Amino acid sequence: MIAKSVVVLVLSVFIGYIVYKNQISDNTEIEQEIISSWSESISLPKNQFRKLLVGINSNVDLIVPGVELLQQLDISPGEDFNHDQLFTLDHLQETFSHFFKKGSAAERAFMDADLFRKIVSEAEKLSNPQFFIGGNAALIGNKIAQEFPNAELHLVGPVGPKLLELLPKSITIPKMSHIPKDEVHLIMEYHMEESWGNHTAPVATRFITSFDESNSKATMIESFFEYSNKVNPDLIILSGLHLLEGQSPEFFNQKLLFIQNELVKIPKTTPVHLELASMANQKFVKAIADQIVSKVSSLGLNEQEITFLSHAAKGPHRDYFENIQGQPEIHKISDIISWVLKTHGYSKDFPSRKLTRVHFHCLTYHIIGIHSSAWRNNPSAVGAGTRVAGIQACDVESPDPDLVTLKFPQQFKLFSGDKERTFNESQPIMTWKKDGFHFALSPVLVCKQPLKTVGLGDSISATGLMFSEFVSDFLR
Repeated sequence: MIAKSVVVLVLSVFIGYIVYKNQISDNTEIEQEIISSWSESISLPKNQFRKLLVGINSNVDLIVPGVELLQQLDISPGEDFNHDQLFTLDHLQETFSHFFKKGSAAERAFMDADLFRKIVSEAEKLSNPQFFIGGNAALIGNKIAQEFPNAELHLVGPVGPKLLELLPKSITIPKMSHIPKDEVHLIMEYHMEESWGNHTAPVATRFITSFDESNSKATMIESFFEYSNKVNPDLIILSGLHLLEGQSPEFFNQKLLFIQNELVKIPKTTPVHLELASMANQKFVKAIADQIVSKVSSLGLNEQEITFLSHAAKGPHRDYFENIQGQPEIHKISDIISWVLKTHGYSKDFPSRKLTRVHFHCLTYHIIGIHSSAWRNNPSAVGAGTRVAGIQACDVESPDPDLVTLKFPQQFKLFSGDKERTFNESQPIMTWKKDGFHFALSPVLVCKQPLKTVGLGDSISATGLMFSEFVSDFLR
């Protein structure tokens, strides 16, 4: 009897295991199909960028659980409000709550140095504070150095002792970049369905704040352009302009005018990519749109940034930024990308403009719109960017269908006026032409339990650029 019972038990366990494996297989079949399609269709361009200059914002990120930090500071849940700048703990709580309930990544400057140091001191007392490379420029440089070791990479930005220790040794950091003490940015992460007061986070992301003298005043911008003339890179990546938002309008406009004049001097055969980040001042965003966007070749931004840009510059769906929650509607984002390229981009009527590429990225999908005579390999670029998003968020070396999930809509439109379309996991990378531009879209396989959300946008943009090929003589 005992032997029979053991046999029955073993058979039951075995059958249960087989059923479980089949369920897992069925549940991940779509994700595996997308991963397989990516593997077959994504390829590097014939001519890759070999010498790159990246700048100008770099710092050390102190990453902590956001809700736990607020509790450590004895802050209780309260009202939510989007403050342009943070002066008090109430401002921190209200602005954190505003983006927490929306599930949108955001960044705001803290204006009280002593209070910010106190917040950082409390953050370091939490159970597991972690220090990482921070700042868009440093993160982009780090990603390229790791994934494309044959590239010659130069970084101009404020680099203190801790950051120097964290950065790959293969990155060239000129003496002008060294500072005696690291700039620290506080990254308050939260998980999907985590609660804060009456709010529940719809996705996993983060809120960033800092008191940062070097980056907020763009102290390295003059050195950046001076160094560019020395190294003659074949790709320039510029980031950190959003941090100027905390300065006076006079200071901001002075820096912006300098950047504009320097960008004009760069040969059109050398592409410049501008990576935007979260901003709240409508006048500042409009100034960047009017003075800078047409002077760069490529633009990278997320859903909050692109919808606010459209609002500030009176583009299509200009009020969408106020209502956007969770996954942004594809056709609205596509419309805005097309508008950016038409309004600020190169054309025969406006040959002095340089913009020929916009890379949009959000949690669930990415779109790259290009002037097809200026860029090649666009479907691979958008696919590579979406693929790396899940890999980095899950902290794995290759896509794992068990760790990710598809959150892309089954029915959608690619642009306003388009027919209703149905998603096909066998062909996840979609392409189309509109208004004279070429577009490519790919879904993201979203990590179910993300281990790190910081720097995803930077890794996505870096990967997309390295899988893109710029046609340097397209204007000839």
